[in-house]
Amino acid sequence: MQPPDYPRSIRQISTLAAKTRLADLTAQLARVSSGKVISGPFKDMILPAEASWGDGDASAKLLGVYEAELHEAVEAGLARKPDLIVNVGCAEGYYAVGLARRAPGVRVVAFDIDEKAQGICRNSATANGVEGPFEVRGLCQPGDLRALVQAARAPLLVVDCEGYETTLLEAAEPLAHCDIIVECHDFTDRTLTETLRTRFAATHEVALIREGPRDPAAFPMLGKLSSFERWLMVCEWRPEVMNWLVMTARRG
Repeated sequence: MQPPDYPRSIRQISTLAAKTRLADLTAQLARVSSGKVISGPFKDMILPAEASWGDGDASAKLLGVYEAELHEAVEAGLARKPDLIVNVGCAEGYYAVGLARRAPGVRVVAFDIDEKAQGICRNSATANGVEGPFEVRGLCQPGDLRALVQAARAPLLVVDCEGYETTLLEAAEPLAHCDIIVECHDFTDRTLTETLRTRFAATHEVALIREGPRDPAAFPMLGKLSSFERWLMVCEWRPEVMNWLVMTARRG
């Protein structure tokens, strides 16, 4: 942690230098991996070279450690055989396309308010040869989500919408049959996680998942990098320690 009087300009310069170096290292990793994810639930997925924001955490995604805390939840969600997958805040399509590859034939609907992200996500689905209906839309409002999941037997929702979570997931009852993985942006609202946990307690088994550590030494291909460079490769640049709620529907 930097002392309180650490000059802001120096922090900015340090961050810029780190991200410049990371861009070089990520390009090298993409060449070595042929642009494919090398581990995790989305192993062998072709990662888009273009990002809709920042660098899209491309190095962590290529290594397969991006949001590693959710790997078990992703596998559990897939094991419950969803007949609809909805990803709100899809960005470049890491989850939307990754899940579509793991659940061929299942309808996938991805939402993002950013038009650039929408285009990259569509291109990623094509590049990965996604089977089954795959649709990319813009803004997802609560009514859109309710209408979408209404006819599905076992929807899986993956939600990452930068503080819009409590608005989107405004009521538990219409989503009582949905399995939900939601990133909680508590830095936008300190009551957010507890609000959702309380709201869905009667209809879902709710588990709180906290952001955890990474082990860049687990990847031999990074072995010749410095310690700092290895940590850069697994950094997700989060503003604070984050958490997710994994909410599993109590289906009869």
